[in-house]
Amino acid sequence: MLVKEFLRKIKSVLILQRMQYNSDQQGIIRRYLREREGWDLHLENSKKFIQKSLKTKKKGKVLVLGSGWLLDCPINELSQNFQEVILADILHPKQIIKKTNTLSNVHFLKADLTGGLIEFIYRNIKPGKKYLLNALISEINSFSYLIPDDIDFVISLNIVSQLSIIITDYLKPFNTFSENELKEIATVIQQTHINSLPKNKTCLICDVEEELFNEENTLIGTNPTVFSDLTPGNFSEKWLWKFDSSMTYRDDLKTFFNVIAIDL
Repeated sequence: MLVKEFLRKIKSVLILQRMQYNSDQQGIIRRYLREREGWDLHLENSKKFIQKSLKTKKKGKVLVLGSGWLLDCPINELSQNFQEVILADILHPKQIIKKTNTLSNVHFLKADLTGGLIEFIYRNIKPGKKYLLNALISEINSFSYLIPDDIDFVISLNIVSQLSIIITDYLKPFNTFSENELKEIATVIQQTHINSLPKNKTCLICDVEEELFNEENTLIGTNPTVFSDLTPGNFSEKWLWKFDSSMTYRDDLKTFFNVIAIDL
């Protein structure tokens, strides 16, 4: 490996560590093991909707955006139905690479699904440094993950809100932007991703709202998690994801997500 390439990879890993992506990915599998009963319905619904959506698509190449731990991805069915399966994420768990090594048409692609925005934010937005919202929005609009034309089926898998959260959670402690400004930033990041998804080739699954319950299971509030416009598409389904019942995600509150799946 060339020295420059090695250093580039080291810098990429350090950036992700400092922006908490590594710990977030590990946190997903730990939370699943702890919340399995509440997660299983959501994961099964995701897989079933993908299987429904793939029926109308050409069976050449399928690209899974945000493959992660493959908890919500029917990887065996995708491998059986498509000539090539490309799993795209900024980090791929070693366990998953090993788990899929018997599927010869499954390939891993390391990709920043914000189109480079993560590194841009890390290098340019610093504590105490002033940055005008309009200037940042303009910059964000120039970053987009480009989906190759030869892809026949794209699956955006529970990542719409996550793409913006990794940015806004990183920016929040700097106190550079207000809550409303962070919402504007999240909206642009989410809309940019949605706009990048090819029409009549896409399955989009994402949480759109969180519901907060107390210990007595009384609903005490809701918050949107996706601020962008979502079209009804060709067909869609909705369900509830019991994300956190043990009140470890938010102190003294249970967090459930309303999820929508759309064939675009």
